[in-house]
Formats: sequence, C-alpha cells, structure tokens
Amino acid sequence: MLKSIEAEAVANVRRIRHHPSIVIFAGNNEDYQVAESVPLTYDYADKNEDNWLKSDFPARYIYESLLPKITAAEAPSIPYHPGSPWGDGKISSDPTVGDMHQWNVWHGTQEKYQIFDSLGGRFNSEFGMEAFPHLATIKSFVEKEEDLYPQSHVLDFHNKADGHERRIATYLVENVRTATALEAYIHLTQLIQCEALMFGYRGWRKQWGDNRHCGGALVWQLNDCWPVTSWSICDYYLRRKPAYYAMARVLAPVAVGVRRKHHDWSVTHAREPKTQEWELWAVSFKLEDITADVELKFVSVKTGQEVKEKIMKRGLKVKANGTTSITTGYIDNVGEEAHVLAARIWVDGELVARDTDWPQPLKYLPFPDRNVKVDIKGNKMRVTVDRPVKCLVFEEREGCHLSDSALDLVPGDEQIVTVRGVGAEDQPLSWTYLGAGEQ
Repeated sequence: MLKSIEAEAVANVRRIRHHPSIVIFAGNNEDYQVAESVPLTYDYADKNEDNWLKSDFPARYIYESLLPKITAAEAPSIPYHPGSPWGDGKISSDPTVGDMHQWNVWHGTQEKYQIFDSLGGRFNSEFGMEAFPHLATIKSFVEKEEDLYPQSHVLDFHNKADGHERRIATYLVENVRTATALEAYIHLTQLIQCEALMFGYRGWRKQWGDNRHCGGALVWQLNDCWPVTSWSICDYYLRRKPAYYAMARVLAPVAVGVRRKHHDWSVTHAREPKTQEWELWAVSFKLEDITADVELKFVSVKTGQEVKEKIMKRGLKVKANGTTSITTGYIDNVGEEAHVLAARIWVDGELVARDTDWPQPLKYLPFPDRNVKVDIKGNKMRVTVDRPVKCLVFEEREGCHLSDSALDLVPGDEQIVTVRGVGAEDQPLSWTYLGAGEQ
C-alpha cells in the first residue's frame, strides 16, 4: 500500500507543482484531529519511524516521512505541512501555533458568529457557515411546485451537512425574525452566512496588525460540486451568494472597521447592557503608509437621523501592511435609541471603503419605511435610502455580473453598483433586504 501511495503522490505532485495557486502541500485533512479524538497513540517526541508503523496510527509514517521526502524531491520550492490542522506536535486546536479549523461556529459548540474572531488562531484554514443557494438554483433541481418550501424532503436531501436543519434554525432564530416563504427564507440564511464570514474575516484581518496574532484565513468553501445548500460562497452554477461580496469588502486593499463590544443576549431575560464600548480602526495591505480621512456617523435605525454628532478624522496616517486604531467610545443603551455605527474612509479624496455595526440581535429591530430607491441609468444602479437598510441583495441572474451586493446603507450615502450583462430591453434585477416584508 505504501508503494501505491508513493506512486500516486509522485504522479500528482508532478502534475500540479507548476501551478502558481499551489502555495503549500498538506499531508492530510484533519487526520491528526481524528487521532486525538479516538484517541490513537501519538508520541511526537518519538522519531523512530519503525515505531510509527507498528502503532495504531501508522498513517503518521505517510504524513511525516513518505510525503515530505516526495515533495522535497519533486517540488523543493513548495513548503510541506504534515497536516491541516497541524501544530508541530501540539494539539491541533492550539491557537498559538500552526493552523486550525475553527468549526465551533456552525458545528461544535455553535458559538455566536459575532465572536468568530475571538475563536481564531495563527492561521484559520477552515471556517464557515451554511446558506441556501439562490432561488434559480433551487428551481433547477426541484421538479414539483409542491416541494418549493424551506423544509421539503427535496431541499433537505440537497444539503451537505449532518444536522443542517437544527444548525440553520439555531442561527436564524437567535439573530433574525424567521420566515417560512422560500424566497424570504433563502435571503435570511444568506444574510446569516454573510454576517458570519464578515465577522470572522474583519476581526482576523484586524489581528494581523495586532502583533501578527493572525496570519490569515481560508473560508470553507468556494463553490459546489452539485446544486445544494452548503458552506459555499458561490453555488453550483457560480451564482455568488451575498457572503462573496461581504468578504470582498472587508478584504479590500484599504478598509475601515467599526464594531461595538459583543453582548450575549441569549442569557436569561436577554438583558441589554447599559453601555457598550465601540472601536474604530483602519487596515491596509499597502506596503507604504498612506494618508486617509475617516468618518463615523451614529444613525438611528428607526428614523434615519443622526443621534449625536459625527466623528471626522482628517489626514490620518494609516500604517503599511497593518492595523491603525483610530478611536473608541461608548454607546448609552439607556439614553440613546438603537442606532447604526456607519464608517467611511477616503484616500486621496476617493471613497474606498465602508463598514457598519448594527445593534445585535437584528431580530429586535423594526424596519418599516426604509424607502429604498434603486435608480438605473445605463449600467449603473444608484441606491439610496431614507432609513438604515441591512443586506440589500440583488438578483444573481445568469450572464450578469455585479460590482457589489449585500449592501448595508444609511441615509445620505448613495451607493453605486455597476452591472454587466443586463440589456436595456431586459427586466431590471429584482432585490430584497432585511425587513422588506414590513414595508
């Protein structure tokens, strides 16, 4: 068997070693986690390979002897990692070394996604949240109209995860007002995925500037091998889910971040804290320091009016390849009405990024009278609102490409989405947002 593995490994390393996307070779996926959970015998200090083969974890020989020799010979410029996750002898969930798979959001203990960043480590090589695919994708495999509802046997069959019903339901009921109509339900699951991945990536990117605490993150997963509900950010037909756009925004070359301190509302009586601290920061992948202007507004969810004077920082120095803390403050949950923290950042006079922080959970917020307007001129859609709007998602039509979607909007800040693939004679793209049914 070892000879067969060797031949297969040699053939495949030779086949793919020239691709620029190959950053690292990993010996296995989660096998060390399996060894820990069973548990199997694993003595990291024992370097006698004969002992490995005689143990109840003989696969160690493949990962720590056979494969590294092959990659060293066939692709010496590509680093080798014995497994993923792997911590160089430490337990695979150790956040201080190597990489880790953080599934205590969705799987495991099903933590709040709002604390995703606090659960990470040096390199978060797997994390994710499930969401339904778009309605057009669902209609491609549902043959009968009677099966077009969220809990149908057909839809349950087209799902990648054990226990998906209770996991999706948990995150929905904790965060948003649930729905039973299929199209609304799809949007809610996609909103949850969008928020979860945003909270993870935004927080972990910030930590890169905090003494390099976090060096990177890889979302699970990119796309699907069949039309299905899964963790993908692009479904089987490559229709982008809202999370795709949210990730792109928080990973922009220069971005701004704002968030209030997390409070667990699901404890007894869901008591709200009297005050909550918030923080504002900027991040940059640029290799040189830049100068930016940063604005922070405090916008009432109910009225769209500013509840207090905005903060404006001009000529701010944003550190190269790192994080720049800008300012902090407090929200008075007793004396101030529920409001959104809306941040924007300009570089050389150009608005390059936005971020918003909303009172949590979203299910406690009413959303009447948003007055969303989408003005279409040529290939531009200009979007304005009278009151804050959460996760405005445009239809993902085949052959159509959007520059952005899953938008959070506040009054006085028009956002422009560029569209390709929709002709003047075509129907405009449909759209929805959180609370659209309240209008």
